[in-house]
Amino acid sequence: MFKSRRLKNVTNALKSVRGGDSGHLNGKLFELTEVCRSGVGGNVVAMAFDPVQSLLAVATETGEVHVYGKQQVEVVFTLKIKAAKAMRFVKGVYLVVVDRSDGLTVISLHRKCILASIYAPGKITAVEVDPSVDWMLLGLQNGSVIVYDVDRDVLSPYMIENLQKSTVFPRERSSPVVSIQWHPRELGTLLIAYERVVVTYSLVENCIKQQFVYELPPGAPGGDPGADINKPRAPFVVQALYHPNGLHILTVHADNSLVFWDANNGELIQARTLFDMDVHVPGSYENLNGMRNDRIKKVAWICDADPEKTSLLIAGGTAPHGTETFGLTMLDFGTTPKYSVTSYEKMSHYYSNPVRQKSFMLPSESSIVDFLPLPRKSPYFAGNHDPSLILVLLANGELDTLLYPSGNVTHRASLFPQSLSWVRPTVTVATAANIPTKQWLGMMSCTYNKDHFLKGGAQVRKTARRHYGRTAFITGHSNGSVRIWDASHRELEETSVFNINVAQALGTTDNVAVEHVSFAAETAELAVSVSSGDVLLYKFQDNPMFNPNGVAGELDGSFARLGIGNMSELLVDVSDRAPSHMKVGFCPLSAVRANLGKVSAVTNSNIGFVAVAYEDGSLLVIDRRKPAVIYMENLRRLKLKSAYVKSIEFSIMAFRDDGYSSILLFCGTDAGELLIFKVLPELSGRFVVNFVDNLSLHDQSPILKVETLSIEHASSCQASIGKMQELKTGTIIRGCVVLTSGSGIQLITDWAVKPTCKSFSVPLATTGCAFVPYKGAKDQLLTGIILIALQINSEIKLLSLPDLKELKTLVPPTTPQAQYLRNSSVLHNGDLMLRVGPAEAILFSILPGQSQDNTSAADAETDVLYNPKLHFPARPHVGALQWARGSMLVKCDELAELLSGGNRPPPKYPESKLSSVAHSASSASPSSEADQETQYQAPMKHSQRGNASWRSFTKSVQNGIDYLEDSVNDYAAAANKSMNDALEQTRKDIVKGAFKSKMGI
Repeated sequence: MFKSRRLKNVTNALKSVRGGDSGHLNGKLFELTEVCRSGVGGNVVAMAFDPVQSLLAVATETGEVHVYGKQQVEVVFTLKIKAAKAMRFVKGVYLVVVDRSDGLTVISLHRKCILASIYAPGKITAVEVDPSVDWMLLGLQNGSVIVYDVDRDVLSPYMIENLQKSTVFPRERSSPVVSIQWHPRELGTLLIAYERVVVTYSLVENCIKQQFVYELPPGAPGGDPGADINKPRAPFVVQALYHPNGLHILTVHADNSLVFWDANNGELIQARTLFDMDVHVPGSYENLNGMRNDRIKKVAWICDADPEKTSLLIAGGTAPHGTETFGLTMLDFGTTPKYSVTSYEKMSHYYSNPVRQKSFMLPSESSIVDFLPLPRKSPYFAGNHDPSLILVLLANGELDTLLYPSGNVTHRASLFPQSLSWVRPTVTVATAANIPTKQWLGMMSCTYNKDHFLKGGAQVRKTARRHYGRTAFITGHSNGSVRIWDASHRELEETSVFNINVAQALGTTDNVAVEHVSFAAETAELAVSVSSGDVLLYKFQDNPMFNPNGVAGELDGSFARLGIGNMSELLVDVSDRAPSHMKVGFCPLSAVRANLGKVSAVTNSNIGFVAVAYEDGSLLVIDRRKPAVIYMENLRRLKLKSAYVKSIEFSIMAFRDDGYSSILLFCGTDAGELLIFKVLPELSGRFVVNFVDNLSLHDQSPILKVETLSIEHASSCQASIGKMQELKTGTIIRGCVVLTSGSGIQLITDWAVKPTCKSFSVPLATTGCAFVPYKGAKDQLLTGIILIALQINSEIKLLSLPDLKELKTLVPPTTPQAQYLRNSSVLHNGDLMLRVGPAEAILFSILPGQSQDNTSAADAETDVLYNPKLHFPARPHVGALQWARGSMLVKCDELAELLSGGNRPPPKYPESKLSSVAHSASSASPSSEADQETQYQAPMKHSQRGNASWRSFTKSVQNGIDYLEDSVNDYAAAANKSMNDALEQTRKDIVKGAFKSKMGI
């Protein structure tokens, strides 16, 4: 095969190349600079949301805390802690992280730094904050409740002892604090839950106001069908919650009992489970469900814009006992009956007969760990004031998003910053592409996303890098979606994310995890293969199915025929399945259903051809223009030693001694063979594919990548529209082929000469050629070629061509996971996308001066998070009647004096002034009819507390009960209006502040 007469010509060619432009490249021209990061470093373990600043915080198992705002606003804090177990926003300017070592870390959102760290004097079992104060309540394992002054970074001398042990059940074993909640309208009252008892506690009077003990008499079924009902039982408490009006209490128990109480006198109203009612009544087990279910993990008492319209959102309690929790349940109670005119019997009927009950099942196979309502109206009512979205944390670190109250799962990538896309849901494959700048900007302008949920913060604009084309990240996900977005987003003021729903086009949600993605940047075409073996072909274009009145939902598209699984055609037309709400975007055209098993490789060329290889050895070539299958063959019939194709490349170059260039299809196999096909036109206008040759590597290891280039012209030979047009002129392109295996690289410069080889002691993850601009001796702009080899230990080798000599070794400042590093990409513009973990990728450049603003990642200016112009709304208060009947109204400054013991230290941080200004509107005083929620008064006698003078005061006040209860409070509407008005000014205010800061004003 190799003839000696060729050696002289090749040697002369190598000498000419070395003396040419490429020979001037040396290692000093290159440096590794980080452009940006995307994703999160590890599984998500905790979440928190601030509706006033409109910021979302996410903590990972690696100690990172990501704080997100509108569009792509993101600031990452790296804490030297074990994984977080809870996070809370405090007064809008602080973020407190509670870790698994029971340490507290206070982060300033204003200065974006860590202010303080402190360890609690015991194991933390419960955490509670209120948006109007800067005190954090910590429940401990020993049953005591301590208070942390977040603003001053000190533990308060105020402490509540273990009330279950000291007061209620002194003979019982000590209990930890199970949960704590501030009264939604009385700042001086707490709801503290222990294992056996729940109490309301007055911080002012320093005593128990009421206690709630759930005991089941013999014969009462309770919530556990497996329990012995002939014995008295007292199921442990797992959570206690206030109704938003503060007049009712819900206790959740280990047997899944949901027990509703009158908060004033401790009367039990109703005890039920998700399926049964009156489970506390002896003999009521005849009509019970009788099925033992998994434990309830968490309950949130959610209210609408009107806090009297409430519902319960419950995680757990529906799956069989011993299984994991995979769904949520909503009990929608509707409008709460008027407290003063409703009997206990009617109230019991109200809680036992919700307006509707719905189960929200999640598509993930992972169980639910936690959920977080994202409120719109205010930060009060335990963060449950009129949420439209529920963020669900799963055991595998994924985040799911539910629309509330419909319960529909939405994976719209534009709702949250793109870093969260890596875990909404799991990324199964990732790649990157270099796209012409004008084309990319035009595509984004056509599909600008305006539905982002977060409104806070402001993005710092970075100086655009000097490069050719834009770099885009492409991710495929387990739910069958593909997302494409600008990788260096901070260089652009506005960016969009393209969300392609493959599952919708296929009409199924089974076996739709994305396994391969190929994007043709010049033609904006996309080929996607999923785990079922189906391949979908997309093109960016005007949507023929566009309906201006269409709804942007997950179920858009034609459902005249749901699935395509029963169709026998090899190519199925799915063009009518484009989302009807999308005017311009990636529209599905065809589905390839070969039923040949899993896909091993897929490549969408820039000239209209798609090649698909299957693990059974089959190879298909599709002409997208018809569309039509123009080649279909199995490697076994070609009598090769390879089992299947591993990598594919379309090129335009001359083959062997041809005196012309042609379209070549190169296929690298699992056994180290290179297969060469020609794609030739026929007189009929069709194209045919002919197998012409094969070449074996010396080590017979799988060929991971095939790349072609012209060293003479310092350009790629990858098939393109421009090169396709040059075929008419008879241009001859003498190209080289670069073959990458796990152990090394082979360069074919002449088919009659043995390839140039380069072996590596560390296996390769991927390789790629970069076409590097540089100045020649006469300051003329030249282009050189460099081969970039990424090893699985993350070292980057820069090699010269064609001799494959090592110019330089670059080491990224990160420790990636090898199994994900193979999913990295090397681009022609010198960018490298390193996938360093399951949900994180870093974009690097080897060209000097490519870091944004020419600063290191550590010194780069970060996005703005805190907006001092946004003010918290006033905290809801009890009504005049409740105040008259003995409710103790406590102002924020009075609470501070009470909890600090009158000796509160002076402020330590400038954030103190910001937080006090932000809450200047939150003054506490007895509410009037016009500015507070509907007022209530119990129809029964209060427990003995408060002054007798208040009891003698009731007659005159009772005359106004009907008026007070029928009046509508303006609180929610006013809070919403003020927040919306302020959020509209967010961008303007922050930009002005940033400008003044830069100008030193």
